[in-house]
Amino acid sequence: MGTRWLLVTTGGVAALVLAAMLAGWPIVMREPGLTPALAGGFAAMLVAVAIGLEILVRAPLVRLAQSLDLAARRDLTTAVDVYTGGEIGALARGVERLREQLKSACEEADRMVERCRTAEQALRESEQRYELAVKGANDGMFEWDLKTGTTFYSPRWKSMLGYRESEVGDHIEDWHSRTHPDDLDNVLARMRDHLEGRTDRFESEHRLRCRDASYRWVLARATAIRRASGTPYRVVGLHTDISSRRQTQETLLELAEGLTSARGEEYFRTLVRNFAGMLRARDAFLCEALNHPVTRVRTLAYWSRGHFCDNVEFDLVGTTCEEVMATGRMLYCPNNLGERWPMEKRDYDRESYLGIPIFDSAGTLIGHIACMDDKPMGEELPHQAIVRLFAVCAATEMERRLLAQERSGMSKR
Repeated sequence: MGTRWLLVTTGGVAALVLAAMLAGWPIVMREPGLTPALAGGFAAMLVAVAIGLEILVRAPLVRLAQSLDLAARRDLTTAVDVYTGGEIGALARGVERLREQLKSACEEADRMVERCRTAEQALRESEQRYELAVKGANDGMFEWDLKTGTTFYSPRWKSMLGYRESEVGDHIEDWHSRTHPDDLDNVLARMRDHLEGRTDRFESEHRLRCRDASYRWVLARATAIRRASGTPYRVVGLHTDISSRRQTQETLLELAEGLTSARGEEYFRTLVRNFAGMLRARDAFLCEALNHPVTRVRTLAYWSRGHFCDNVEFDLVGTTCEEVMATGRMLYCPNNLGERWPMEKRDYDRESYLGIPIFDSAGTLIGHIACMDDKPMGEELPHQAIVRLFAVCAATEMERRLLAQERSGMSKR
């Protein structure tokens, strides 16, 4: 029976009973014995109506309220048995459908939350790797927002030029304004070609001004990030310090030009000056051995503080040169020279040293070439093959010179 019919029937029966009572009241008044029976019947009918309302209305509504309360607390697994007949049953089935839909939506929301957590964790890990890569890289990174002109420069980008973190701004002009005037037009043209899509990437070798007003060569490489339309909106790139490589290239070119026609002392002087220039060292000299085992040497060319000095002879005892000549191996001490060789610091104010042994074509140790400075040298040398090239060139000319001297002596005899 539907709830509506229950209520209508109950109301109708109550009305009929009441009408009967009113109609039969005169009879009851004449026959007092009928009053208890009539009252009992009416009370029984009211009890039946109350029980029907409890079973069919109030109890289902209570369970329906419990179902809604569980749904509100996102407890979508606990089942609540709600009467399924009539209008309340239809309402209960609607609520149950809503619970199922809410359960599906909550499960999908939980999956989305988990995916978001996973994505956030991956993003954090990626950002950490990116941050570590930027901090640990030997290259300076920049990121240029084309819309605002704002540019991020990594700490390495700044320190590579000798600047502190706060001494470089956050605009593209902080790069352009430090570019050597002779290189700027080429840099801008190459970047323009890349942004306009004529090149796959930007690449340029140019000079940047350091904090001490000197210039360092950098290799700049960058790629524009574009929208689906092809319009660039961001540029990300790296600056690599290639000063040593450029210095080496220029030194080798100068060396080749200087040695083409040079002989003897001029040859040795060209060699020593370029050796010091390549390593940016204060002093450099080329020595020949005066005895064997070697304990004393004589300089064939001596460059110090921007000019040539008179050649000298000196004993090797207590010097860095002694180890080079004793072991026949290259010696590089980029700093703290005085800790191991106190005399070098005390007598010559030397902080760093590089020495390379020189062998003749027969493998005999005949001398060495060395450079020194009152400041630390870089932790890494130019390619060793290039450094040793100076020793090979020196050996060739020393042998040629010795052969010329022997021929001269033979002709005099």
